[in-house]
Amino acid sequence: MRRLIFALAMLTATLMSCSVQTAEKKASAVAVDTTPPLKRYGALQVKGLQLCDKEGNPVQLAGLSTMGYQWYGQCYTKESITKMVKDWHISVLRLAMYVEEGGYNYKPEIREEMCNLIDICEELGIYCIMDWHILTPGNPLDPRYSKAEDFFKYMAKRNANKQNVLYEICNEPNGSTVTWDTIAVYANKIIPVIHAAYDSVGAPHPIIVVGTPQWCQLVDAPIKEGRYQGNGKDLDAYLPDRDARLKYDNIMYAFHFYAASHNEGFEKDGKPHYYDMYSYLYDVLGRLPVFCTEFGCVEAWGGGDEDFDRTDKWLHMLSGNNAGKQTVSFCNWSFCDKEETASILQPGSCKANEWDRRTPSGEYLKRVLSVINWGAQDTTVLKRTNIYIKK
Repeated sequence: MRRLIFALAMLTATLMSCSVQTAEKKASAVAVDTTPPLKRYGALQVKGLQLCDKEGNPVQLAGLSTMGYQWYGQCYTKESITKMVKDWHISVLRLAMYVEEGGYNYKPEIREEMCNLIDICEELGIYCIMDWHILTPGNPLDPRYSKAEDFFKYMAKRNANKQNVLYEICNEPNGSTVTWDTIAVYANKIIPVIHAAYDSVGAPHPIIVVGTPQWCQLVDAPIKEGRYQGNGKDLDAYLPDRDARLKYDNIMYAFHFYAASHNEGFEKDGKPHYYDMYSYLYDVLGRLPVFCTEFGCVEAWGGGDEDFDRTDKWLHMLSGNNAGKQTVSFCNWSFCDKEETASILQPGSCKANEWDRRTPSGEYLKRVLSVINWGAQDTTVLKRTNIYIKK
């Protein structure tokens, strides 16, 4: 009997030991770094094709873009942004300040609203993108955008000692006459203004993201001669190469997509539409450092049906499934409660301060951000079956 009791005791101890070890292994497997992104990564830099932290290690930021806050300012409070950081696990927030469309040119006080949001992001330990949101007209050199230099001079001087601010100097250049050369003239005016403010305090130059032609879809324009067409039918892959990249440090090039419109080149009914943008970007990511400052799970106008499988395919590509193995940072359009399918919140959520009233896009994005930024295990998003295979 004593031997039996002893054996049972030993078995019990062994099982308890195994149970503890298994629990420890499980805890280790799901453990995540809860350090705020800003503290973890510090001042960002570009190394080759890759956005990197202060030590030169690859970084992928993943977050949200605001809608124009001349319309939806009630959505952007310390409470709501804290919710997005703590529960949605965003590491970056893009601050879309429209210039026209009732924006900065008409309400110059929204510059100070942007400053307040920058400070909130810094306090919460995340990065923010200062987006000079041009749209109509699509030429950054248009006289209606003549305040750009003064704006960036003020903002760069104010924020030169902050490590969480990235600059997007022109959202979505567009129009048949707006080439990369047009954009480069503008960029060569604005970038030195920003750099001068940082140089004056001995701070490293910040990340500056530059828009590219055709609503930030022709991101290879700096390295392709004549690249400013391609909407719809054809994309000439055989244009001669050139090197018209901007000659500054810490420069990235903006790419935008909307998954239900921009994909393998076909509508859901099989009709040709656009070109094969998967194949296009797959190759470009082996040649240029890219930041996807705006994307949607829906159609390019912000509405229509959600297409989460195609969004999966894009996000796999941005997460390293590309020619350069580049991990591309991204922001989803949009953090607001506008009545359209691109919005992450249901109508009325902001006025009611109810940040859990998610749309289908919001539910998908919350899961994606938790997987990428938090290490969550969730097989309902970023499905392996949706990985793009280059033909």
